[in-house]
Amino acid sequence: MQGTKQIEREVIIHASVQAVWDVLADATLLPQWVPAVQEVEACSAEGEGEGTVRSCKAELSGRSGVMVERCVEFTPMSRVAYVVDEESFGMRRMFEHYGFALNVASVDSSHTRVTLETHYTPRNWIFNLMNDIMIRRQFESVCEEIVGGLKRFVELGLMNSGNA
Repeated sequence: MQGTKQIEREVIIHASVQAVWDVLADATLLPQWVPAVQEVEACSAEGEGEGTVRSCKAELSGRSGVMVERCVEFTPMSRVAYVVDEESFGMRRMFEHYGFALNVASVDSSHTRVTLETHYTPRNWIFNLMNDIMIRRQFESVCEEIVGGLKRFVELGLMNSGNA
């Protein structure tokens, strides 16, 4: 990640690292746990991995658009990171090096810590001020929804499968 770390959110999920990783490693599941993602329009046939690209139809702040994300780090059971190569929300106009990472670590055999990091660098002092005043708070809300959605999806999936 080249951008400045702006946000970090953490959640403890009542599930094994494997159960959490299985969700993170399958881009087709994104619409089921990331509230902003409506559908994954395209993703690499071989699944997630360094260099793969996915295109997500999303809704942010009431606006529909597309985000094209490229995986830049993929360490199974540990970390996955993406940079946003294209998007239709105007974020790349305001920020350089926009990307995010999910770090996964075992707490014990039945609990996993997931940390979501969001990285970006405002392009100038105006965007830096806007980030300080309002944009970071909006992104923080989205990050809370993402980690909360992951927790609910994984834990509900385990309860429904009888593995809880």
